[in-house]
Amino acid sequence: MLDPEHGDWVSFAERDHRRRAAANQRRIAASACQVHRAMSAVHGRMPDGWHAVARQHVDGALHTLDVEPAPGQAGVDAIAYLIPPTGGCREWRVRVHNRTRRINFPLYRDGGAQAALFDTAGDALDAAICALRVEIASAAHR
Repeated sequence: MLDPEHGDWVSFAERDHRRRAAANQRRIAASACQVHRAMSAVHGRMPDGWHAVARQHVDGALHTLDVEPAPGQAGVDAIAYLIPPTGGCREWRVRVHNRTRRINFPLYRDGGAQAALFDTAGDALDAAICALRVEIASAAHR
């Protein structure tokens, strides 16, 4: 079959592979744009000593906005990943990684096992800060 985007003849499987790869590249590029736009919105909301960094942790992966507490707080090494809307999702998601305890989990909604979704990067940031403070407080009580 003719692949109109590349102008060559390929199998159905190859054409489908190329389409999926192109769609994935568009999602990755969109995540980079959303994360970089969100940087300016979150900088003014960060607690003293905390910082946010736009990253693509693995080549070919989505970009995230990583939020880290001030270094050395209560002996915990934790980070929150703000994940931008991608594909059919229109909201931001948050994952917390407590590297000290080696646990990584998404934030969930109250009363259910569904991941919490946030309308804006600022809302996701507020939830991430709260979750990281819980991780810091729990480390202080051990």
